[in-house]
Amino acid sequence: MNKILTQTNKTLYAIVFLILVPVFLWLWATNTEGLINLAVIESNLAGWILIIFGVLLMAWAMFYLKKYGKGLPMNAYPPRRFVTNGPYMIVRHPIYLGFAILLTGYFVLTESASGLWLVTPITILAMIALILGYEGIDLKKRFPNESIKTILDLPANIKTTSGLRERLVSLCSVGATLLLSNFIIIKLVGQTAPIFGKPLALPFPFEDQFLNLLPALFILLTPFTIKRKDHLRAWALTSLIAVGFSTFTALLYPALGAQYLSDKQTFVYMVPIFLILLSVKSIFKQSKSLAILFGIVALAIMLIQLTFSRSALVHLSSSIIIFLLAAYYFHIWIFLKNSSEKIANSWQEWVFGKVRVINHGFYVGFGTFLGILLAGILVGDAYAWAILIFAFVVIVFSALWAQIIEGSEKLKRPYGYYGALVGIGFASLAVWAMGYNVWVIIGVISVVMPWVQGIGRFRCLVNGCCHGGKVDNPDIGIRYFHHRSRVCGISHLKGELLHPTPLYAMLWLFLAGFVLLALWVNNFSSPFIFGLYLILTGIGRFVEEAYRGEVQTPIIKGLRLYQWTAILSVLIGIIMTLIHVEFVEISPDVGWETIVSAIIGGIFTAFAMGVDFPYSNARFSRLV
Repeated sequence: MNKILTQTNKTLYAIVFLILVPVFLWLWATNTEGLINLAVIESNLAGWILIIFGVLLMAWAMFYLKKYGKGLPMNAYPPRRFVTNGPYMIVRHPIYLGFAILLTGYFVLTESASGLWLVTPITILAMIALILGYEGIDLKKRFPNESIKTILDLPANIKTTSGLRERLVSLCSVGATLLLSNFIIIKLVGQTAPIFGKPLALPFPFEDQFLNLLPALFILLTPFTIKRKDHLRAWALTSLIAVGFSTFTALLYPALGAQYLSDKQTFVYMVPIFLILLSVKSIFKQSKSLAILFGIVALAIMLIQLTFSRSALVHLSSSIIIFLLAAYYFHIWIFLKNSSEKIANSWQEWVFGKVRVINHGFYVGFGTFLGILLAGILVGDAYAWAILIFAFVVIVFSALWAQIIEGSEKLKRPYGYYGALVGIGFASLAVWAMGYNVWVIIGVISVVMPWVQGIGRFRCLVNGCCHGGKVDNPDIGIRYFHHRSRVCGISHLKGELLHPTPLYAMLWLFLAGFVLLALWVNNFSSPFIFGLYLILTGIGRFVEEAYRGEVQTPIIKGLRLYQWTAILSVLIGIIMTLIHVEFVEISPDVGWETIVSAIIGGIFTAFAMGVDFPYSNARFSRLV
């Protein structure tokens, strides 16, 4: 009976992921086609090549899992052995890579803008989340003595001489990523005019467009100039981070981020200045004299680049910012981590008679104030009070959720994020009854919510909720010591190195907010924006939950409770993107009603989450 049940479950699993999921993605793309007004790639040949390559890569990987892993590519029924040969020797996660290539090829073949620019990127993000939030952790548990090493991995962080493979892999990783980034930017936003500025005018103008090849040649030579593996790894890694920042900025705000492209004719091999700067920095680590020579050449190349850029000033300033973010990403991370630890141990409280004020309430109060203010600016004074009522209802339901789902002691007053999502439905009914356009409110709330949540995570740090699980790496973990923290009082992890999961959430939410703001500015519909909000926050929450260490969160079928709710959030978000509503003309401005409602909302939230009555026995009277 058990064998029959297991075989039935495996069959159902295969049907879901091999048939239902692809069909679901196809339906999603088909029904959102009219919403994505972006360029398509018209190439049947490219589409078929990608499809065939993706299918072959997936089949090859599945065959090796079955033959050498003695199992199937199913998370519920994973292979019994660790596979390191075949495609797993070449690239990490070949099945997911193959599926991403297959999806891309299919939507190129069918000329689907929604499939190519919405469904495929979200699917890739979801696969990455599954790897980070489940599979990678599960592999380490099942095979603690194994590690993934492939031919296409970046060089190891060791002080030995780089070989030809490391140099070629580093070059191909950076070069391929840059070419893909340039292609996407040119295809989608390549003609966007700069917010200000113009090309650099030199006394001796350059007319030969092929001078743009010089920066590319400079990048080609860089990995063959860097000797040590750790320096080569640093160059490749910082370059990839920089291209990621550049692509993110260019696609969302092309008037700022896409201005390294030529005003005359754009080539996919255009090299932004930040890559030249990163190359010089890497060479400087190795040899100062060689760096001086390369620096002189780099200066000449950068002048050439600025003459071809649409805006020399925007290109140069954005490149400097991206260079600093990428080159010093580790220092920035350590600063953020250390700051998080200080905040996590910064609990302060003041008692005035029977009333206690706790400092973590200031964070959420400010977050709500800022959120209502920004939302009011985006939609105008006419919606100010509706936004305030919406915020009230959402906060109430977040408290009810924590009481009902997490089973808090009756004298405690916790809050739960998914209760806030449930509260959105009831808040919508409330503002609808007041005569407001519900979709306008939902849309603008979706734009500001990631930043409100991100600021609210400072309260999580101080309070000790949403804390991470144990981690061995001091460059990652933070410690909690304050006796009021839930980490010390409930989880009993005082002084242990823990994942800074609130910080993880802040970083993801910060970026998600800019994505949603760009959608709002470009007049995407409110249901679509709300759907993307649910999708992006759900994907982020799935990963975050995997590294949390709260003892009270139940684990169901190998996943934490809120990983399941995160999956549900993504599915609901996809459904929301299918809803079509008529465009509503709004008049963004800011007036006294917006400011007053923001102040009231901030005070209410600060009181609800930062003020309690420690000597009272009334229900919900205490926060701790």
